[in-house]
Amino acid sequence: MGMCAGKASDPPELPLDFSTIKTVLVIRPDRLGDVVLSTPVYETLKNAFPHLDITVVTESSQAELLADNPNISRVLTYSPTQPLNIFRQLKEEHFDLTLTLNKKFSGTATFLSLCSDAKIRVGYDHPENAWSQNIRVSPDGPPRHETENNLELLRVLGIQGIHNKPQLYFNDTEMQKITRIIQQLRNPSDRPVILVKCGTRIAKWGWRWKKFKFVIEYLLKMKKAQVWLISGPGEETELQTAVSAMEYKPQLLPLLTAKELALLIQECNVLLCNHTGIMHLASAVDKPVCVIFKHGEVKRWGPLNSDSIVLEERDEDSLSPDTVLNAILEMLNTNSPLP
Repeated sequence: MGMCAGKASDPPELPLDFSTIKTVLVIRPDRLGDVVLSTPVYETLKNAFPHLDITVVTESSQAELLADNPNISRVLTYSPTQPLNIFRQLKEEHFDLTLTLNKKFSGTATFLSLCSDAKIRVGYDHPENAWSQNIRVSPDGPPRHETENNLELLRVLGIQGIHNKPQLYFNDTEMQKITRIIQQLRNPSDRPVILVKCGTRIAKWGWRWKKFKFVIEYLLKMKKAQVWLISGPGEETELQTAVSAMEYKPQLLPLLTAKELALLIQECNVLLCNHTGIMHLASAVDKPVCVIFKHGEVKRWGPLNSDSIVLEERDEDSLSPDTVLNAILEMLNTNSPLP
């Protein structure tokens, strides 16, 4: 056997006989939203076959999202700067089955699949990696949500009882921390809470701050809602400066982990954000989102809560603050304030 396994063996008969499979490796070395939307796979597998030992490999920065998940036995972390570390870990294992969830070809995911030395390797069919898998799923077909793209690999294997809702699991420390924050921030009024995340990973994918500011100040001035503003790593100082210059100031929250943020979203009425991974945290706690799409496929990446509103701004500057404000007010009328 070389550094990584070579061509996959002949395809097994479908539906797959899981009585002969004990260990499964699920590969999703991606960003926050991708990892959140992979969680139905673990729940479906464990519910269908409780005997399975499920290991997940993901990028180290996203591993905490999967902490406390009872469907997962272990989370192995991949660091792009130290790829040999995960190689050594995977070579010590003897997985029966590997599922590579990336619908778009990923050299990293293919490398990890090969390192697993699994007997059965399942993934989407691409010219670059067809030789490395023995169960290949066509990437063609009608547009569908990324949760369904992930679950399609299980359907091909003949698995029934699909769970398609993303799910995060929280520990007592996380829940107690968010309870304290909410108690400190919530004022005595019965006004609903709007949580706002204005930053985005790539600046050109974000709605302009000037427009967010208009929406926030209107909601506060007219006493339509409390507004809590959240930041991502590296955004804190810029947001503090921006808020200090506002006439009507939202509550600026401390930096939170992704799971803590999901708990906070769960306790608010509406999340207002750009198309970023934060939106998928709302899907995992079944909260509505008013989301601005400047890039990406809505059908594939949109929010899952049915009360959400998607607003698109595909050009430079066409989406007005009034349009966003009206959407939020409409959502508030259909979502009763929290006590």
